[in-house]
Amino acid sequence: MEPSNFFFLILPLAIIIAVLVVVVFYLARRTEETDYEKEMKELRQSLLKGKLDRKTFLYIRDNLKVEDHFADESKRLDDMLKHKKMDPDTYVRMKKVLEMTFDERLVKNK
Repeated sequence: MEPSNFFFLILPLAIIIAVLVVVVFYLARRTEETDYEKEMKELRQSLLKGKLDRKTFLYIRDNLKVEDHFADESKRLDDMLKHKKMDPDTYVRMKKVLEMTFDERLVKNK
């Protein structure tokens, strides 16, 4: 292979592939929004457009935080049960306590 083949064929192809890989990684990272982030964006837009008043926005935002925390803790409990880090009886008790705490926090936010 001659040096001119490398500079005119291989090097541009390598640069194109590198750019495409960077674009794919950028787009993949950019689209990893959680449900909580999506709902918060919608809430902020509703507040700015005047569809929600400030008190309602704060109430819904606090409830979304509690729901997000509950979902994270539920996933953690499910993973612990799946990987046999806790027995099923403990899982049931912990899930019940988590649900009771979740309900209390929702009532407290009213």
